[in-house]
Amino acid sequence: MDVRDDVFAYDLPWGWGDVEEALSVAIVETDEATVLFGTGDESTTDDLLPIAREHDIDVAVAEHGDIDHYGGIPNLRAELDVTVGIPAGDTQFLDDAGVHYDVDLEAGATYWGVQTIGVPGHTPDNLAYLYEDVLIAGDSVAGSDSAFAMAGDWPGALAPLTDEFNADTALALESIPVLTDYDVTTVLTAHGQNVLEDGTAELDLLAEAIENRA
Repeated sequence: MDVRDDVFAYDLPWGWGDVEEALSVAIVETDEATVLFGTGDESTTDDLLPIAREHDIDVAVAEHGDIDHYGGIPNLRAELDVTVGIPAGDTQFLDDAGVHYDVDLEAGATYWGVQTIGVPGHTPDNLAYLYEDVLIAGDSVAGSDSAFAMAGDWPGALAPLTDEFNADTALALESIPVLTDYDVTTVLTAHGQNVLEDGTAELDLLAEAIENRA
């Protein structure tokens, strides 16, 4: 899907256990590099590699240390000359899996024209990524229609991820309102529906719903 001239989102066929649900990745073409966010896992390689080649990606970012976000790195490296980034506090997941990376990403910095935002809780050093008015959320939030969304009657298009998939759910819920500080039109998620208009309003709606659950 063409989000705009320099931002693209792709749904990869994927499943986890008994759940069959697309896994989404995003590509942004900045003035500095063409950056892929999310590398999928080994099962998505045949679908992701043609996309990565088509866009001639320079950088692959694993948004955090879950295997469905870093598991495709070895196959990407085998086929393409890419620089790999991972949040600094999640590098142990790749170290344990024997997956090589190049850049430790810190929250509140800018890499390849993309700003990093610290939203820990889903993983210890989970990050979201802001390119102009496009938020690449990874697993900071999910679409409320996702099988991986936290149970509840969420009022908008977005929801937190369910407890089962968080390192620290309380911290993840505390982190989500940080995203409302940014002027966002588009929110791209890894699981479930995206938000293509009024992203900040949708994030505000989710933050308010989280506060009301407390």
